[in-house]
Amino acid sequence: MSNVIPTLPTYFITHGFLEGGDRPWLKEISRQILRRYDANVIIIDWEQGSGSPYTQAVANIRMVGRITAHLINVIRTELGLNVANVHLIGHSLGSHLCGYVGSVLQTNFGVTVGRITGLDPAEPHFSQTDPMVRLDPSDAMYVDIIHTDSRPFIKGGELGLGMSVPIGHLDFYPNGGENQPGCNQGMMKYINRENGSFYQGMRRFLACDHVRAHEYFNESINTVCNFVAIECDSYEEFLNGECFSCLSDTNPDGKICAEMGMRSLGHWKKYAPTIASSLDPNTSPHIRLYSLTNGDSPFCTYLYKVTLNLANSQLSKDHGGEVGHFLVQLEGTDSKSKLLNVFKEQHYKPGSVHRRVFGSNYVGTIKSVLLVWNHSTTMNILTWRFEAPVIYVESLTIETFNIGQKLKLCPPKLIALEAGLSFRMIPC
Repeated sequence: MSNVIPTLPTYFITHGFLEGGDRPWLKEISRQILRRYDANVIIIDWEQGSGSPYTQAVANIRMVGRITAHLINVIRTELGLNVANVHLIGHSLGSHLCGYVGSVLQTNFGVTVGRITGLDPAEPHFSQTDPMVRLDPSDAMYVDIIHTDSRPFIKGGELGLGMSVPIGHLDFYPNGGENQPGCNQGMMKYINRENGSFYQGMRRFLACDHVRAHEYFNESINTVCNFVAIECDSYEEFLNGECFSCLSDTNPDGKICAEMGMRSLGHWKKYAPTIASSLDPNTSPHIRLYSLTNGDSPFCTYLYKVTLNLANSQLSKDHGGEVGHFLVQLEGTDSKSKLLNVFKEQHYKPGSVHRRVFGSNYVGTIKSVLLVWNHSTTMNILTWRFEAPVIYVESLTIETFNIGQKLKLCPPKLIALEAGLSFRMIPC
């Protein structure tokens, strides 16, 4: 305790079920925090209580939470620690452990911690329970949650370990909060990452979506890329581009936007007065925000919205609709994106409009877009034509989120785009 400097921000970080304080991810988050801030960092190691059976570990976090709360109060009373500058960070069961810390500090000592971050809070034994027995917004001045494995605990042979319901002030759902990109790779990749340990590699493989939460948070501490997330009613509406502008004085119809991870607090402070004024005083806000990530580190990506207008010309109508999907490649002043599968396989009718939000590396100012039309078969079951599918494109509009660029592009001329071929869309 003599090494704690009470005037500095203090971070407590803790693990979940079947883990201990020596896990590399805990040390890495500690290093990243100390690289960015002059701070105290304390790891809560409860390995002796985190083992099987799971039900016992669930019970143990109450005791560990109470002990940690008493430790914080001792530092407060003996050294003058400002509890408002305490940030508790927990993964899985550790998220709820942090909730107990916050609750005990309020109940027993009359103080409230500044912030709790829940990294994919554990779902088993905490879903549909009273807020008293799990992490909730009342446990700290600000509670932010990152949901990465929020499928039901057992569904269709899949295992979802995290909670799906919002339980914080701001709840972030990267990639919809369920299936994280890059988590469908072979188990050997994870064994290699764990220095050849079959046991740890298998655990990481099975819990890949679950551990993404602390990987995203770790990267958010020092990245120059912003993990931007946007408030929306559902992930599908987010992907369809229905929530692609931020609330501001000049845009009262915009949505709440915030950076996922370490820097989300500043965004909460910005929006909290507006949110509070629109709520019943006895309720807590649960703001769902959605974002996209890459499938591997670096995970942070830039958001783009594409609007595809199919031609409604007589030539297009005479040909009729087609089934297929579109790929796009952004070409900018700084670089190009990968060829991205943006529009899913579906039936595309003449004159129809299609919108989609996708993530990519930042390419600078967009100059052109390479558009590819693909189809898996030459037989169109909706039109019963045995011929190569073609499509007529009128225009494509690209918007870069929060940068302000909106560019309409057109094909060189109204020609049929054949399956498997491409043409370059240029400013109209």
